[in-house]
Amino acid sequence: MKAVFLKELKSYFKGLTGYIFIGLMFLVISFYYIVYTMYYQYADYYYVLDACVGLIMFIFPVLTMRIFSEEMRNKTDQLLLTSPVKTSGIVLGKFLACECIFLIVILLTLIQPLVTIVQFKGTLNSAFTFGGYLAFFLLGTSFIAIGMFISSLTENQLVAAVITIVVFMLLNLTNGLYNIFPSSRYFSLGLLIAGLALLVFLIYRAISDVIISGIVGVVMLLALLATFFIIPTAFDGLVVKIMKEFSVFERFGDIFTGVFELNHVVFFLSVIVFFLFLTYQEVEKKRWS
Repeated sequence: MKAVFLKELKSYFKGLTGYIFIGLMFLVISFYYIVYTMYYQYADYYYVLDACVGLIMFIFPVLTMRIFSEEMRNKTDQLLLTSPVKTSGIVLGKFLACECIFLIVILLTLIQPLVTIVQFKGTLNSAFTFGGYLAFFLLGTSFIAIGMFISSLTENQLVAAVITIVVFMLLNLTNGLYNIFPSSRYFSLGLLIAGLALLVFLIYRAISDVIISGIVGVVMLLALLATFFIIPTAFDGLVVKIMKEFSVFERFGDIFTGVFELNHVVFFLSVIVFFLFLTYQEVEKKRWS
C-alpha cells in the first residue's frame, strides 16, 4: 500500500492535476473569505466553507477522474493488477493519496481564520468553526470515495468527471427534492422497487455473479412486497423519510451548524466505506478477469 500511495501522490505533482486541484480549491475558498470576512465582515469562518460547497462539486472530479481511468487508458493497470500488492492496498493507497491532496487544501485554509483573529481582531465561534471544518472534511472525503468508484468504471477521464459531477448534483438536489414527492404508499413502493433494482445491479457489478445477485434481488423484493401487504401504512411517506435520512447535504448542514451527533459522523463514514468497498470489488473483478 505504501508504494501505491507514494507513487500516486508523486503523480499528482508530476503532472498538473494536484496543482490545479489545490489552486482551484484555495482560489475559491479565498474568494469567499474576501467576500464574507473582509467585505461583509463576518468573522465566523463557517460562512466561507458553506459558500464553497456548491462549487467544489465541480472541482473534486478534477482530483478523482484520473485515479483509475488514467491507469486503464495507459494500460498501466495491468502492471498494477499483476503486482504482489493486495487489492485493498491498491484501493487504500490511491484513496489516501487523494486524501492527502485534500488535506493540503484544508491546512492552507487554516491561515485564514488565524488572519481573522490576529489581523482583524475577530472572534470565532469555536463550535461552528470546528463543525464547519469537520463537515467540510467528511463531505470532501465522501466525494473522493464516490469519485474514485466512478473512475474505476471507465477508462475515459472526461466521462468519469462528467458522471461524478452529475452524481454530486443529484445528491445536492435530493437535499430538498423529497419535499415535492407525494406521500402515497404506492409511490413509495414503486421507488423502493426501483432502488432495489439499482442495488442489485451494483451487487452484480461488484461480484459478477448473476445467480447470487438474482437470488438477493428476489428475496429482497419478496420481503418488500410482503411488508407492503402486511403493514401498508408503513409505506405512507416512507420515501420522503428515507431520502431525508440518507441526504448527504442534510447531515452536512447539521454538522456544519454545530450539531455534533454521532450518527451523522457514522453516516459519512459508512458512505466512504461503502464506496471504497465497491471500488475494491471493481478492481478485484478486473484483477481476475
